[in-house]
Amino acid sequence: KEIPSLLEIILMALGGTASNNCGLRPAYESFLKTGKRMAAGRYASTGEFPWHVSIQSNGRHICGGTMISALWILTAAHCFAEEVPPDLTVVVGGIDLSLPLEEHKLDSLIIHGNFDKRTMENDIALILLSSPIEFSSQKIPICLPFIQDVNTWQHCWVAGWGTTHTAGVSTSPVLQKARMKPISREQCLEQILQLEENMLCADLEEGGGACQVDSGGPLVCSYWNTMRWFQVGIVSWGQDCTKKPNHEIFLSVYSYRGWIETETALRGKPFFLEGVDKLANAVVVLSRAETQMVFLEYYLLLFISLIAIKLL
Repeated sequence: KEIPSLLEIILMALGGTASNNCGLRPAYESFLKTGKRMAAGRYASTGEFPWHVSIQSNGRHICGGTMISALWILTAAHCFAEEVPPDLTVVVGGIDLSLPLEEHKLDSLIIHGNFDKRTMENDIALILLSSPIEFSSQKIPICLPFIQDVNTWQHCWVAGWGTTHTAGVSTSPVLQKARMKPISREQCLEQILQLEENMLCADLEEGGGACQVDSGGPLVCSYWNTMRWFQVGIVSWGQDCTKKPNHEIFLSVYSYRGWIETETALRGKPFFLEGVDKLANAVVVLSRAETQMVFLEYYLLLFISLIAIKLL
């Protein structure tokens, strides 16, 4: 049996397990390989993006999204800009859409009231599920970012089932991935003059297909070399895939944390930034309101370990 990682041990000591805390990948990586274990190639591995979901209409994939809690899915408003597709469902817990996967029906769809489909401003939406997701090593919510600075984040990735911005059709039943590098707003404005205030840019690094990412899917990054993964952006729109550099445009999730908290509270199912909600009886993880809290996990683990040694 694999030895639990340091972070998994401390979460268990605090009363929870790694499977019900945001941004962890216990089925995929260990502490010694944190943030760096990404299988080579174009396709994702099992457990690599356990927060990624497929939003479907009549059994057909239309957009990506992420679990941010047991009841709430985060995605893009433009997925529903023209009209709300019929028979919407959210599929979770796997990377191959050709296989039978767990489906959840919608309770409600919340599109940002100030979404502008011309400028793509406020391109964000929430889905409230009719029943909570039971977290496991294959189903884990993503953490929301606690800081705005793009230089904070490392090992950034996008993933999706190949829905292009223009074609709107899925080209692969297996989840694909591409490594991205966030760039400064100043760099992005050199190429894209119409960049709205709450948008951010990232460029494709070598070895992926930027045109194969999902609209509404996440830009996820690790913080330093910890095992925590955070959703920094939502895939909004992109440039012509043949242009270099190929800037992918994301909505900045950090800018909408207040909106997420407000909208979910209005529906009587408040979301908390730690990545769980009360209805699911999930365990609240350590706050990331301050950067230093990431290191507190390890200092506390050391303290617990010293006590355990004395008791033995």
